[in-house]
Amino acid sequence: MTKDAKIVARPGLNGRPVEDWLRALSANKVPSKAVHHVLDAVITNPELASYASTSEMAGASGVNVATVTRSAQSFGFSGWPEWRQEIRARYLGLLSAPELAVVHEASSTQAPFDATIGKHIEHLTAMKRAIDRSIILDFAKAISSAKRRLIVASGSFAAVGRTLAHHAGVAGYRCEVLDDAVALTNALADLTDRDVLIPITFWRLYNSSIAAAREAKRRGAPVYLISDQLVSPIAELADRILVVPSEGASFFPSILPSLSIVESVCAQLVKLDPERSAKAIAAAEKQWQEFDLLHFNSPKFQP
Repeated sequence: MTKDAKIVARPGLNGRPVEDWLRALSANKVPSKAVHHVLDAVITNPELASYASTSEMAGASGVNVATVTRSAQSFGFSGWPEWRQEIRARYLGLLSAPELAVVHEASSTQAPFDATIGKHIEHLTAMKRAIDRSIILDFAKAISSAKRRLIVASGSFAAVGRTLAHHAGVAGYRCEVLDDAVALTNALADLTDRDVLIPITFWRLYNSSIAAAREAKRRGAPVYLISDQLVSPIAELADRILVVPSEGASFFPSILPSLSIVESVCAQLVKLDPERSAKAIAAAEKQWQEFDLLHFNSPKFQP
């Protein structure tokens, strides 16, 4: 995404109707007639735009596929899929959990299991195609070089934060997971530019995550964000962003895409310094044995 697309995430815009954000995209531009047709189609039906293919969007706009791609690029996105992801995230972010369930029920006749697995396959396929591998490397380098690593995650995504902290910790890079407002506030009190803040936040943004990112920036600490939006109040504060889809098949957001991302970051982390990680993993294994954590080598269960 270019700087132009990020400019529109100014204070007060996020959380207003999707239409306002879409109109703001062209506020400082004079789009061509064809691009204007695409923008009007998206504004008129953001729900359709949030899941339509490039060809479907072209049909709804009365233009060709190349024009849809060109329109997305003119607003600072790499193409229609990236713009659509942003539209989808914003559209869903304005819905309550019951409203979100209604949207899913109306668009799917599948059994819950099939709908859930299908959504996961869709997300993982899109991620494999679209994720910039260099950003994965940047995240790993930020974690490896930081003195302190603060992970901010709440709700179901606290599980993603704990997974990142566990894997990175075993690999030799101790992290702190902050899913409590008081613990978060205390941890920020002595944050420095030698540390890194990693907010993990999706769907409807938590104010605590935004406040933490703002404080980190004030103190000179880099912010490495994992979220489902390229353009948001917290994205404005981020040095690097990994954009990960989070839409589930029901009331609940999906954590599988973000779990896949943090696992890949940790695998990259091990590759940065294999010797350090090998020593850390061996030390952890020794502690597991000394604390008698594992069933298969426990003297309590030997014949």
